[in-house]
Amino acid sequence: MTDTTTLTNNLNKALFGLKINAKCVSVRQNRHMAFCDLKLDDGCKVKKIENCAPEIALAIGSKTEPIVKSIPSKGIVRLHVVMSSPEVLPFDNIYSSDEVNPNALLPFLLGETDDGRKLWTDFAKNPHTLIAGSTGSGKSVLLHTIIKNVFRLNETGDFNIRLVLVDPKSVEFSKYRGAKNVDHIATKYNETISILQWLEEIMERTYESFTAAGVNSVEELQKDYPKYFLIIDEVADLMLQDKSSHKFERLLCRLAAKSRSCGIFICISTQRPSVDIITGSLKANFPARIACKVASKMDSRVVMDRVCAENLAARGDCIIHNYENDFVRFQAAM
Repeated sequence: MTDTTTLTNNLNKALFGLKINAKCVSVRQNRHMAFCDLKLDDGCKVKKIENCAPEIALAIGSKTEPIVKSIPSKGIVRLHVVMSSPEVLPFDNIYSSDEVNPNALLPFLLGETDDGRKLWTDFAKNPHTLIAGSTGSGKSVLLHTIIKNVFRLNETGDFNIRLVLVDPKSVEFSKYRGAKNVDHIATKYNETISILQWLEEIMERTYESFTAAGVNSVEELQKDYPKYFLIIDEVADLMLQDKSSHKFERLLCRLAAKSRSCGIFICISTQRPSVDIITGSLKANFPARIACKVASKMDSRVVMDRVCAENLAARGDCIIHNYENDFVRFQAAM
């Protein structure tokens, strides 16, 4: 699948063999994806191409089933095909401090989109983010990329972001213990409850100072107040310990509902995107979603409210849906 001519020929043979009246008219590649544009003959249905996606993947040697996307403005159907041997995307190679938007509260570089553009997003606009993905999907690597963004922003001197980390596995964030700009690292349920209560106290004090100063949010006094970024690595472990009291869920939802204006932002992740973990209250308070590869269509619906993430290729292949990006596929930087 490294040769566009070979890919075009194999795809056209597959379409002919499957009796799909369409032809591949162009192929474009980047380091992660190949995009095959199909021109459909009269009477050919897009649904038939979607139904034959597994057979097309076999014929062209794709790593996963291609995602079929119709583009009516161009009169084509585009297949998103994952490269069989995608290149690693190093974070340091693509990050440039010159591209940071100084007016954004949390401008993070997450990776490259499927068309090769750098994916910058302001996490503060969302304002809270849910990340889900199965084991090996690249979810933990994405969390480390987010933390690396915080370190880079604080190095510029224009941002004052304090990290608060929750690591129920006790091994994921241990390397950051004692690091500059990392205020707390919790590993136990009770420690997490204490951290949430501490952030809640900061939130209430900040709102009192806003009232005295006659301002509405931290954006009006960006330089005067630190921003707190809470990252919870495996929220499922904490939710399972929370079944009797629901104290963790109540504190997290209350903090998420009120904390945005005072500069407290939250990112939670899980490898178990089920309805008993990602409850309705959590989904309502975490409008921004990033899905790595999940195990089933049902898991994809829980996270993204649609079928899409089950066909991702793992190893940092993600889909983001937030204030700035409407179901954009990207390769997470490592």
